[in-house]
Amino acid sequence: MLSRPVIVLSAMLLLIALTASLGCAPALAPEPQWEKDAQALIDHAETLFAKKQYDQAKKAVEGFFTTYPESRHTDRALSLMGEIQLTTRNYKQALNYYKKLIEGYPASSLIGEAKYKIGLCYFELKEYDLAIDNLEDRSRITEPAKLRRIAEMLSTAYVIRQNYPAALREFVYLSENAPEKQRPGYRDRIREIVEKNLSESELKTLAAGTAFPSDAALLRLAGLQIEQRNYSDAIEAAKRFLAAFPAHPEKTRAEILMAQATAGLTAPRYNVGVLVPQTGPASFFGDRVLKGIQLAVLSYNIQNPENRVELVVKDTEGSPDRTVAGLNELATKNVVAVIGPLLSREVEALAPSLAKVQLPVFTPTAPGAGLIELSPWLFRNALTNATQAAAAAEYGLKQKLRKFVIFAPEDPYGRDLARVFTRDLARKAEILATIMYPPETNDFGPFIRKLIEIDLRSQKIPIPDDDKERKKLFQMYIPTFDALYLPGYAEKVGLLLPQLAFYNITGKAIIGSNNWHTPDLIERAGRHAEGAVIVDGFYPENPEPAVKAVVDAYRSAYQEEPDILSAQAYDAASMVLALLKEKKDTPTTIRDGLLNLRDFPGISGSTSFMGSGESQKKLFFIMIEDGKFTLVKE
Repeated sequence: MLSRPVIVLSAMLLLIALTASLGCAPALAPEPQWEKDAQALIDHAETLFAKKQYDQAKKAVEGFFTTYPESRHTDRALSLMGEIQLTTRNYKQALNYYKKLIEGYPASSLIGEAKYKIGLCYFELKEYDLAIDNLEDRSRITEPAKLRRIAEMLSTAYVIRQNYPAALREFVYLSENAPEKQRPGYRDRIREIVEKNLSESELKTLAAGTAFPSDAALLRLAGLQIEQRNYSDAIEAAKRFLAAFPAHPEKTRAEILMAQATAGLTAPRYNVGVLVPQTGPASFFGDRVLKGIQLAVLSYNIQNPENRVELVVKDTEGSPDRTVAGLNELATKNVVAVIGPLLSREVEALAPSLAKVQLPVFTPTAPGAGLIELSPWLFRNALTNATQAAAAAEYGLKQKLRKFVIFAPEDPYGRDLARVFTRDLARKAEILATIMYPPETNDFGPFIRKLIEIDLRSQKIPIPDDDKERKKLFQMYIPTFDALYLPGYAEKVGLLLPQLAFYNITGKAIIGSNNWHTPDLIERAGRHAEGAVIVDGFYPENPEPAVKAVVDAYRSAYQEEPDILSAQAYDAASMVLALLKEKKDTPTTIRDGLLNLRDFPGISGSTSFMGSGESQKKLFFIMIEDGKFTLVKE
C-alpha cells in the first residue's frame, strides 16, 4: 500500500504532466487573408448599397462570387444581391438569390429575413398564393414595421383570393397596431368587408365577440336577416347589439334595424310613397333625401307603434318619364301622400297626372320657379333661389345698407339670385354695379378692376389711358358703396374674397348665399371671410334641443353630417306624419291639412303654407366669426 507522501507526489507529477501537455496543444489556425479580403469586399458592397449606388454594389457582389466562392460570408452576399434586385424591382432575380440562401445556408441568421423578402417578391409579382405561403409564418419577425407590412400584404392577398375572414384578421391587427392616423382607414375596410363580403355563418362567428368588429357584424347580421325576411332573428341581433354596446355611436342604426324588423312582423297602417333617384347622376341627392325621410318615419313609428307607416320607394333615376311611371304605380299601392320628386323637370312632368291620381305630392328640393302653380296637389318645402335672394335683400335693408355691388356667376343660380335681389331692392337702395363672371373663373382681377372703373366714373373721376397712371389711381381707390352681395359657390367665393381685399375693397358688409355654407369657404378665404353673413335654410349647429336631437340621431344612424336636402326632406315627411297623427289620413285631408299648416317647427326652420303649396319659411342668417359659422340673433 502506497504511503500518503507517495500518493501526493504522484498527483503533483501527473498535474505537471497534464499542464505541459496542454501548453503544447496547437492554437486555432488564424483566418486566412483571403477571407478577410472577402469580408472587406462584402462590407464595401453593403456600403455602396446604402448609398443607393446599386450598379456598383451589384458589381462588387458579383466580384465576390467570382473571387471567393467558398467564403463563409456567402450568405451575406446572397442576401445583399437579393436586396439589390428587390430594390430595383427585378423580383424574379431577387427570388433566385433568396432561395439559394435558404437552400444553401439553412443555419444562417438571415433565413427569417430571406423568407420575408421572398413573400414580398411573390406579392409584387401578383403570385398571391405563394406570397401567403411565405408570409403567414411570422415567428422570426419581431420588427413592428415589418409585421405591419406583412399584415398589409396578407390583407390584400386574402381579399384578392376572397378569403375574407383571413383578410379581416389582418385588418384588425392593422387597426390596432398601425400609426394612429391610419387606424380609421383600416376600420373602414373592416366595416366594408363586414357589410359586403361575409357569409351569414361568418357573421355569426364574428358577432360572438364583445368588441370591434363584433359590433359591425351584429349590425350587418340584423340587416341580412331583414333582407331574408327572418325578422325575429333580426330583432334578436339588434337587441344583442343594444345590450352589448349601449353607448355605441351607431345605436340609432340598430334601433332603425329593430324597427324595420318589427315592422316586418306586422302590417303597416299607412303607406307613404317616395319618389327619389336611387340610381343615375342624381342618386347622391336621392340618398340624402331618403335618409331624412326614413329618420322621420323611424321617430314616428317608435312613438306610434299601432299606426305604423311604411315607405313605398320608387327609383325615378332623375328621369321625368320614370317619375310619371313611379307616380302611377304608387297610386295603386294605397299611399296617402308622396314625398318627392327632387328635380324641377320631374315635378313638371308629373303635374298633369295629379288631377287623375289625386295624391298630394310634396317635393323637398325642386327649386324651379312657378312649379307650385302647376297643380293644387303640389307642395314644396325647399329653399328656392327667390326666397333666399329676397331674404338677403331684406337683411341688407334692415342693416341700413343703401348702395350695393353684386358679384355673381354667369349661370342660372347666379343670374336668378342677382335678378331677385335687384328686384327686391328696387326704389329702396342703389345697385352701383352688377358684375357677372364665368363660373370657371379663378382670376377675378379683370372683373374687380371693371367694378373700380364703374365706381370711379360714378364719382366723375376720369380713368387715365396710361397704364401706370391707372394703376396708381387704382391703388388709391376707396370704394363708395356700402355692401357686396356675392351669391356663388364656396370654391370660387373663397378665391374672390382675398382678391377683393388686394384691391383695397375691405371693411364693407358682405352678404352671401347658401352655397357658402361649407368649411371649404373658410379654409379658402381665411380672415377675408370674417363678418360675412350668408342666408341658408338649415343650420346644423343649431343648439336648440329639438334640432340637436335630430341632427345627432342622423349622425348616429348614417355616420355622416345632415345637409339641407336631408333636413328639408325630414321636415316634409314630418309634416305629413303630424297630420296622420291627427287622423288626417286620406290624400284629401292631408292636402287640406298642409294648406292650413302654420308655424311648423321643423329643423330647416319654421314653416307655414298660406293657402298655397309654396312653403313660407323663416330662413337662417349665419355670420362667419372667428373662423366658424354662427347664427345671427335677430
